[in-house]
Amino acid sequence: MHRSVLLVFAAICFWSMCTAQLNFTPNWGKRGSSIPENLDNCRSSMMDTIMVIYKVIENEAQKLIQCEKMAN
Repeated sequence: MHRSVLLVFAAICFWSMCTAQLNFTPNWGKRGSSIPENLDNCRSSMMDTIMVIYKVIENEAQKLIQCEKMAN
């Protein structure tokens, strides 16, 4: 009996923590108003950054290929 009561109590505690996590929203609190609603500009600048990084890696790979050709 004592063991089952302890198990039920533990289950209720874990369940209450899980529901608290499911109910969290990023717009809550004093910093929530600073989050921009329109994130399209962030996405486009992120894609531009990814493309620049890709081009840099591609250029370095081409340089390595050229060096290997000259070494042989």
